[in-house]
Amino acid sequence: MKPIPDSVTVNTGDQYLVRPTIDNFFMDTAEHLKTNYGLRSGPNPFIIESGAIAYRGLTPSDDRITYLSFFQKIVATVMETRTDFNHVQYTFFRNLDGVEELVKRQNRVYNIADE
Repeated sequence: MKPIPDSVTVNTGDQYLVRPTIDNFFMDTAEHLKTNYGLRSGPNPFIIESGAIAYRGLTPSDDRITYLSFFQKIVATVMETRTDFNHVQYTFFRNLDGVEELVKRQNRVYNIADE
């Protein structure tokens, strides 16, 4: 699996430059989970969701979080935040703790035998 990308800061309007890094980060994480943890065929366990972050109330900010969940466990996250100079900073996180047990449990739920 590729390492977690370093944080990236771009000018406002240049966010499209980071899109391939974000996509590759999520795809690499998903591919690693599919091929290295004994996941058997079954329902698609991956969901990517994104939303604005609200601070001190209900008003959304310009900051966003996008995450990849695997059987409802968040395994990879990208935080998109604005700096004081209105640049956009992307910070990447990955946490695969507990994934092996989660896969075993899901394989049992769907009666998928170990090969």
